[in-house]
Amino acid sequence: MQDLQSKKIVLFGAGKSGGLFIEQNRELKILAVADNDPGKQGGEFNGYPIIAPEQIAETGCDVVVITSVWSDSILKQLAELGLGYIPTAIPGKREMKGMRDIHPFSHPVTRQLAEDLVVVLSAMTDAAGIDLYLDFGTLLGAYRDGGFIPWDDDIDFSVNAGQFERLVELVRDNRAALPVLEGVQWRVEVIATHGVDFAIRITCENVGEHEVIIPFETDIARRVRCDGSAVVIGAMPQWFCPEQHFDGFDQVQLFGTTLKAPSDALGYLDFVYGEWRVPKKDMSFADYNNSGEVLFEQYDNSIRAL
Repeated sequence: MQDLQSKKIVLFGAGKSGGLFIEQNRELKILAVADNDPGKQGGEFNGYPIIAPEQIAETGCDVVVITSVWSDSILKQLAELGLGYIPTAIPGKREMKGMRDIHPFSHPVTRQLAEDLVVVLSAMTDAAGIDLYLDFGTLLGAYRDGGFIPWDDDIDFSVNAGQFERLVELVRDNRAALPVLEGVQWRVEVIATHGVDFAIRITCENVGEHEVIIPFETDIARRVRCDGSAVVIGAMPQWFCPEQHFDGFDQVQLFGTTLKAPSDALGYLDFVYGEWRVPKKDMSFADYNNSGEVLFEQYDNSIRAL
């Protein structure tokens, strides 16, 4: 992303990612935050005025920083508003998640615990007849780096929708099987939207004043079939791929065991990432090849402990 230190900035996106960006960049000269939600316009966001996109030119900004996962549609919108002459910048995905300077898998103790978790979850699901797929950055690291990507910050799995509820029961009933390390605890939750469970989240965190590991999350997403695609529901953006990638599976050797990957895993990585063989440390959401936009009102996420 271009140097923003001396620039007058308007952020586009008064949501969670925008808030995290502001927290990590308090030194920047932010004039306002643009947002398409009329209910937010005229209010404040983290101390900055929220304006309509049509008002961006009035601010005299030097650059628009897009703090939204919908960067492609926002770039198109800016052009349609006649604002294409204003330079734009898209923060990296880690910065949008508030993880810019946090690298769990570059920390030896954290990385080993994460590897142990992957092995345990794989063995547990294999024994139960559940296909647990490596996915997204974890799959990419397995094929390109032979392990976790050093600058990644979470572990990604997915399962087909027909096996998801059994997986919820399996994880709930086998929490004691998760790796044990003094000073560390596991928090296991189910994330739902509009009453539909769409992911299991396993969070590894320190207990009390202990600083044993760098906390990280593991998400196991539920993939549903829709119009020939296997779709991760409940996520923003809504990730999809041809459904044949989740009919059967490939196998990959990792962490001393055999793990499951989407069928034609290399083709799947091509579909999701395009040129994935060249490492890119500061990926943005705009770097993903295929994702679907969903309506804001579809999201009413809830989290409950298992």
